[in-house]
Amino acid sequence: MRHLVFAGFCLSLTVLQACSPSVETAKKPAVATVETLYGEGHAYYVDRNLDSAAAVLRRAVAADSGYVPALTELADVQYELAMRMSTEDDPARLSLFRSARSCLVRLEALGNGESGLYERICELSVALSDNRSFLKYAKKNAEKFPFDRQMYNLGLAYYQTADYPSAVRVLREASEKFKSSSYIGGFYRTLGLAYMRQDRDQTATRTLETGLQAVDKKLAEVRPAGQNPSSPEIRRLSDDRIAILMTLRKLFTTYKEQQKLERIERLLRDAGQIK
Repeated sequence: MRHLVFAGFCLSLTVLQACSPSVETAKKPAVATVETLYGEGHAYYVDRNLDSAAAVLRRAVAADSGYVPALTELADVQYELAMRMSTEDDPARLSLFRSARSCLVRLEALGNGESGLYERICELSVALSDNRSFLKYAKKNAEKFPFDRQMYNLGLAYYQTADYPSAVRVLREASEKFKSSSYIGGFYRTLGLAYMRQDRDQTATRTLETGLQAVDKKLAEVRPAGQNPSSPEIRRLSDDRIAILMTLRKLFTTYKEQQKLERIERLLRDAGQIK
């Protein structure tokens, strides 16, 4: 009898234990990896939520400064955010430019040697008035990709760092090598300015007159070919043509060459630049 009572007690205890609520083990929060952070930031980027994308992508880069997808996209996001700001000297805009450039410089150090990357670093360096950085990366770009745009940027970078002999050397070579380039006006315009900086105004005048002829020839070639009047090529040529005319106007005014001045002012009036 005692045996039965004890057995019943044990059975009841077992049933009670089985029916009692179980104790759940607390789940540990998932650790955010650079991949998951990049995925989240990329999703924000695709949705055009740039502020959130930048915040998350910064966390991804902080987690792994060598993670190329996050660096690449963070540079793009910060550049786009900066370009939304209309005031060029806005401290927030310049800060975003610096951060974007830092990402691109890091990408270059990791082995990205694409021309587009160098050109964007150059563009940001110019926006930040950092002529030394502009020259550094313009050199790298021109060494790897010795084409018209790269040579133009290199010549301009030498000019902006006041290395006028080097600017003359690069731009003279470029103007001979790329005669049919849409940068032909830029070559001659900057070359003429470099001569002026060296007190070689007569050489500058001849150079600018040659440049004007070269630009007019190139414009005559591209306009009948059905080029859009607002295409980057035509805009570039037209802007360089006006800049050359303005510089010639200044030179002919300084040296009181009235007939030449009248011709240049007539061309400027035809272009709608003066009354």
